[in-house]
Amino acid sequence: MSEILIIILACGAVNYLLRVLPFLFSIGDDLPSYLKRFLDYMPIAALGALILPGIITSFPDNPAAGIAGVAAAALTAWLAGGLILPVFSSIGAAWIVIQYFTY
Repeated sequence: MSEILIIILACGAVNYLLRVLPFLFSIGDDLPSYLKRFLDYMPIAALGALILPGIITSFPDNPAAGIAGVAAAALTAWLAGGLILPVFSSIGAAWIVIQYFTY
C-alpha cells in the first residue's frame, strides 16, 4: 500500500472519529444553555473566517468589488432573506464596481 493511501485513510479515520465520538458519549446533552447558544454560532464564525480573506483577495486589482459584493449580499439577505436573491445581488454589485469603478 502506498504511503499516500495510508495518509488518506488515516485522515479519514481521524475525521470519522471526531464526528462520531460526541454522538457516542452524548457530550452535548448536559451543557448549560448559554454554552449551547455560543456553540450554535461557531460554524457561522468559522465560515466567515474562511471566506473573508478569499473575498478580499479575489480581485487583486480591485478589492472593492469583493467587498461591495459581500455588502450587497448581506444587505439583501437581511432585508429579503432567501439564497438566490443575495447571490445575484452580490454578483451584480461586484460587476458594477468592476465595470464602472476600475482604476
